[in-house]
Amino acid sequence: MGKSSASGRYCGLNIFNRFSVILPFFSILLSLPTFSNEPLTRLPEGENEPVFMSTILFPGKVITDLQRNVLSVIIPLKKAGRLLLLEAIIDGRIGSFIFDTGSTGLVLNQTYFRDYAPMDAMEAGGITGSAGKSYRIRLNRLQLGNLVYEKLYADVMNLGHIENRRGIQVFGLFGLNLFKDMEMMVDLKNNELQLHKIDKDGKRLSGSTEKIIYDITGKVNEYENMAYVEVVIGEKVLAFCLDTGAESNVIDISLPKKVMETVTVLRRSTLQGVGSGTQDVLFGKMNDFMIGGEKLEDMQVIMTNLTGLSQKYGYPINGMLGYDFFEKGKIYINLVKHELGIVLNREVNP
Repeated sequence: MGKSSASGRYCGLNIFNRFSVILPFFSILLSLPTFSNEPLTRLPEGENEPVFMSTILFPGKVITDLQRNVLSVIIPLKKAGRLLLLEAIIDGRIGSFIFDTGSTGLVLNQTYFRDYAPMDAMEAGGITGSAGKSYRIRLNRLQLGNLVYEKLYADVMNLGHIENRRGIQVFGLFGLNLFKDMEMMVDLKNNELQLHKIDKDGKRLSGSTEKIIYDITGKVNEYENMAYVEVVIGEKVLAFCLDTGAESNVIDISLPKKVMETVTVLRRSTLQGVGSGTQDVLFGKMNDFMIGGEKLEDMQVIMTNLTGLSQKYGYPINGMLGYDFFEKGKIYINLVKHELGIVLNREVNP
């Protein structure tokens, strides 16, 4: 479950500095972590771990064992532009949450969860400066499709800037720690998220004998509740964070010249932070992006400096894989087996 400390952590550029890029027809949502790395579902010493059990909210899209514990489930995904949304119920409140593997665990919008007793107040910050205060609360029950979590913590802050930009209601973010004991399959073409409970060896508890033929396979690892995949650009092995909450791929502009020469620069733009700060970035296309020895074509990317982010975490974060990556096909992620599998979308000839 990770180390114990004051609060949850986030990958890439933190949700508390989620910013938009001013481009015609294009915007991005990224995150810059500032919190420590305690899993958001861990309780204080002496208390029980969160309960994971089943419900019959959405019958027909779930596999259970004889005790009706959920083993596999399909969760519908909704899209708001290039954001991926899940519908869930928290303590009786029903709303939409951003599916964000770049976040450690659960982050809630203060607008809808202001009545809880606050714990562990902290300052949230980002690339362009402070993004305001946040604090931790304890929840009774979270229900996502046929999955129910009980006794868990969440961080609370103002996410109004996301709602205002998108014109949608956002209750919060669902991060990696809620899914790390499951195999995930993200399918943007069919708008669904498949979750499969796995054992200590990474095998599905449902006993599924489904044979999946991947077009591309790669190695995925976890560090401080950050999931990253090894990629090769310009013959150099790099670590890219997997972030379903990012509306674009990102690459560190400070990488060696041999790497950056493989990127075609299309235009310059400006990032506007949650506060008053701005940052110039370049928008382009990666022409030599490879996973598992296979090349992925037409990988759009934002180029900006991630050096400070790598220094903060003591690990080289060379880039992020966001919406542009996940729309390539069905993306399978198994953190226990350290496996990433991709079944590419195929063009259907008329």
